[in-house]
Amino acid sequence: VKGALGAIVDMIFQGTKELTSITVATTQEYNEKYVQVAGCFNLSYGSLDSFYGGLESQVGAPLPHFLRAVHQEHCDATESDKKFTTGNYGITTTSRTEFAFAFGLPGGAAAAESTSLEDYESMAREFSAAVADEAEDEKITTKKDFVEFCEQQL
Repeated sequence: VKGALGAIVDMIFQGTKELTSITVATTQEYNEKYVQVAGCFNLSYGSLDSFYGGLESQVGAPLPHFLRAVHQEHCDATESDKKFTTGNYGITTTSRTEFAFAFGLPGGAAAAESTSLEDYESMAREFSAAVADEAEDEKITTKKDFVEFCEQQL
């Protein structure tokens, strides 16, 4: 035990020495971290009004109904059907298709175009009722139980 404690103390001491030798990044270095095209991006500080107004003053109040809000962003926006290619896998898709995929829509991308918000809400209510029934029967008592239940629904 003494040897282990000594090793831990040495490790902490060495780490502390390394931390004190690190130079602090300048604001310019922080700015450059997010630049993709040189000279096209500058971070700036906002006013106190911006600070006290919070995020809501910048982007508006959040929509209180989560499913409706996410559906609106992915399926009702002007760019919902605009194709884009993901940077990580090189897959060409749309926001509407991604929403259908994330929601687990039967029929996938092919069904996404004709599925309304009301259809999604109905599926969500059915899923919630099934979860409630399982929980009532004490089959879902842990996070692991819930994950397994969700996997079975796919």
